[in-house]
Formats: sequence, C-alpha cells, structure tokens
Amino acid sequence: MTSNVQNRKDIRESFAALLSAAIEGTGKPAQKVYAYRVSDFGGRKAVCVLASAPANRSKQAQVTRVSSRVRVDVHNFVWYADQGEQSSSSPVAGSSVVIRIPNTDNYAIGDVVTVEDASHIERATVTAVTTGQSITVNALVYSYTRPLVHWWTERDAEDRLDWLEQEVSKVVMDNDTNETWAQVSFAGDHTHDDLTIGGKPYLHEIIHLDFQLHSD
Repeated sequence: MTSNVQNRKDIRESFAALLSAAIEGTGKPAQKVYAYRVSDFGGRKAVCVLASAPANRSKQAQVTRVSSRVRVDVHNFVWYADQGEQSSSSPVAGSSVVIRIPNTDNYAIGDVVTVEDASHIERATVTAVTTGQSITVNALVYSYTRPLVHWWTERDAEDRLDWLEQEVSKVVMDNDTNETWAQVSFAGDHTHDDLTIGGKPYLHEIIHLDFQLHSD
C-alpha cells in the first residue's frame, strides 16, 4: 500500500502565508515575505525568505502511516546601510527645516532620517519631500554645514533585524499547532552571517524551525 507522505512545500507555504499576514507591509518590519529562495530582493531593505531544510521521516506500526519531522528555515535579511546624501545647503537649527539634497527617491513623509556633519549628529522626521530638490524635517537641534542625510543607517538595520526576529517569533508561538502541523518549535539557536544580495550588503539571521507533522 502507498504511504501518505506530506509534501514539505505545504508546510513552507502555509507558514509563509502566516508570516506575510503578520509582518509584511506598511507599519510592519518586512517589505516582502518570500515562500522560496530568491536571488535579488529588488532593492528592498528588509525581507523574509523561507527555505526548506532537512527532514526526518519514519514508518509507524501501521504500514501506510509515516511520522514526519521537517525543518523550515526563516531567513531575515536587512540592508546594512546607505551612503547618505550630501546636502547642498547648510540648514539652521529650528522647526520645519528644509534640507536640499540632489536625490530624494529614498525619502518619504514620516521617515526618520539621520543628519550629520563633522560637529553634530541627530535624527529627525521627514514632513515634506520636494522631488529631486529637498526634504523638510520637523526640527533640528543643531545647525549644519552641508551635512550628510541618511535614510537608512547601521542603527536602523540592527533595530529592524531585532524587530523582524521578535515578530517572526510571535507567529511561531501563536501558531504552535494547527490543521497543517501538530507542533512547531525552534530548532536551536538562531544563526547569523552577513551576505551580499543583488550587489547590496545585508545583515542575515536564520531562525531554524522544526515542524512535527500530523501522522501521515
């Protein structure tokens, strides 16, 4: 008789759907959740990728039933940092400060940017963008001489990686069992390394998950 063996793809895609609903989109840590490995993130700065990993299967006493434990790895990638845009102006401390920069493509209202020169550094919130000309920030404590304006810093990258880890862990704990798997648990410590994807440097964390399947 033919054994009933569940396809690991079903687990991977089902968990990816849960992650997509929980962590992808505006106000959430991931710009995109992929249910499979990809070679280029299309310039996105924070993505989550699911990949199949080793499986363990064994027959039970009933010849058509199989006990399965499969692993799925959740890869969190966060772009490390931008180089900053050099301002052509020297903004003065105050409220609603206009900072002239040549490229505004990566800036949006509500973004928190880092402004720095040789003397000072601070963070401010973008309140307006004039395409190809300038951004306006809510306030500056200091005055600057042609500062660098960063839309994504090392601090932002590390903070985003931690946020992604937190939210993925919540999904694991909130869905420890359902109709697709009998139990999901963490398979040891998370692992880290740094990679280059699509020519961009990314921080990379892998969350290893074990799925115990219902008896097949």
